[in-house]
Amino acid sequence: MKKLLTLTFLLLSSYYCFSQKTLLRYYNGKQRKHFYTTDFSEYGNGKNGWVLEGPSCVVYTDENRGRSIVPLLRYFNRRTGDHYYTINFNEFGQGANGYVLEGPACFLNMRQVPGTVPFFKYFNPNTGDHFYTIDKRELGRGGRDGYQFLGVEGFVYPAQ
Repeated sequence: MKKLLTLTFLLLSSYYCFSQKTLLRYYNGKQRKHFYTTDFSEYGNGKNGWVLEGPSCVVYTDENRGRSIVPLLRYFNRRTGDHYYTINFNEFGQGANGYVLEGPACFLNMRQVPGTVPFFKYFNPNTGDHFYTIDKRELGRGGRDGYQFLGVEGFVYPAQ
């Protein structure tokens, strides 16, 4: 019985370990916009003006509301070229203010759990760019390069 419980625990643990992916961060200098994806094939090492800046963090690939793992929804505004990410469906629903729902970009924790760090959210009204990072030293409380600090969007694991 003990072996069966141990095996079950290991299988469940490995499921959650393997259901994580790296969230990649891209930047387009011409558009002055950031883009985030777990799908390397979207822009690879960079194309169409997008430059891979590297791993942003580690996120989940599946939802599990019982464990407070929720979708990080990806919206796109064709007019401004901005991608907006939020865990709050009520902000734009199926789409609003020119933003169209593209679907979940990934899944992250709503609450801080051991090993996670805050996923900070910023907005630059001059460029219309939304920026997300786990490193508050990049922009601090905002003001740098015109970015305003909007808060913590959720909790993620640092990239290795």
